[in-house]
Amino acid sequence: MARTSLQRRLFVGAAIWIVLALVTTALLLSVLFRNHLENDLARRLDADFLQLVSQFDVDAQGRLLHSVAMSDPLYQRVLSGRYWQIERGGVVSLHSRSLWDATIAIGPQVSGELVRLTGPRGVPLLAVVRDITVPNVAEPLRLTVAASLAPVNDAVAEFRRTTLIALGVLATGLILAAALQVRLGLRPLGKLRRELATIRNSRATRLSGDYPAEVAPLVSDLNSVLAHNETLIERARRQAGNLAHALKTPLSVIGNEATRMATAGETRRAARLQHEVAAMQRHIDWHLARTRIAGRAGSRQATAVADVVARLQRTLQRLYGDSGLVIDIDSPDDIYFAGEQRDLEQMLGNLMENACKWARGVVEVHVDAQAESLALWVNDDGPGLTPEQRAQAIRPGQRFDEAVPGSGLGLAIVSDLAEAYAGELVLDRAELGGLSARLTLPKSSGALTS
Repeated sequence: MARTSLQRRLFVGAAIWIVLALVTTALLLSVLFRNHLENDLARRLDADFLQLVSQFDVDAQGRLLHSVAMSDPLYQRVLSGRYWQIERGGVVSLHSRSLWDATIAIGPQVSGELVRLTGPRGVPLLAVVRDITVPNVAEPLRLTVAASLAPVNDAVAEFRRTTLIALGVLATGLILAAALQVRLGLRPLGKLRRELATIRNSRATRLSGDYPAEVAPLVSDLNSVLAHNETLIERARRQAGNLAHALKTPLSVIGNEATRMATAGETRRAARLQHEVAAMQRHIDWHLARTRIAGRAGSRQATAVADVVARLQRTLQRLYGDSGLVIDIDSPDDIYFAGEQRDLEQMLGNLMENACKWARGVVEVHVDAQAESLALWVNDDGPGLTPEQRAQAIRPGQRFDEAVPGSGLGLAIVSDLAEAYAGELVLDRAELGGLSARLTLPKSSGALTS
């Protein structure tokens, strides 16, 4: 399932609300602007209606006199958009010159003072329609003063375009501001992630720095969890070590008893007893090593590989140098192992010592840095192992020559330690003719900081 980005969700949510708010604002402003224009037009029509009422007249016989002269010249210009007419008995008796030969159709169902009508050429009109009673006229007269809504519609359209452009610019600015705000607001989480990466890459042991009040409790809890885990791991190692030391004395007593039995002539029983003591010792060593391995994947140390390689070379050269063995190393100074020094010493020491035991004259150690890991090769010119033997070599207690000293646990411990650090141990045939052990481990970018 694809993970959703918190930053993207906040940004998209803010952008949607900004757009919706500004679109609603644009529509509301357009409605208010139209209402304002129509109300203003209605007030002017009402004033023109009063002027029309004061201008027209009837004679003693009730006939309308053609003496209406409106002050607005638009009523004199043909199809100007300003019109008036007077109906008598449903028939237009008098109208403005602007109507020319047309009339405004007003149905009998029209009621109220302010109505919307259709004028000449289908132009929408806003009109004031009122029935008045005058002397000498038996039936009421219907007076209509109307104005075209086309200018209003044009003004509203222009206002809407201008408003959309202005609000569009405002929306762009607000969206950019929201993006910046989201980015700045979530920056502490990015810092927290980077600090966790430094812990994972063994460059720090705790989270540090100033965090906002909302994030600070999480940082404190994470530091508490890290400290608690370290305490548990160290306690487990110490208890395993205490157990191993506690068992050494009884095993030594049993071993001495087996030796006395052999001296007394009970060689068969003594050999069996010594075999079981050796098996128990291997199990203790094996499980003690595995207990030390526990929690290595979360190690937060950085170890200079070159120093460990050089130190092991000096030690092993003194032990095996008398036989003419040459240990050739190639290890750059700027490569760091993301883990504990004693673990690297145990893994590399086992591999180099194993190579020295079987080599005829040359052991090569090469270290190389990769993108997220480092690789160590230990090659020798000894007899090597067959593919079947290489597959069995990392099993606990596996030995191919009882004449060579050892417990058979070395390669198995190296393999388990490498796996604890998300690495691996691969055995192959070396170009020198013997065994090639390639150890892949996590890399750290530098020395540890608190």
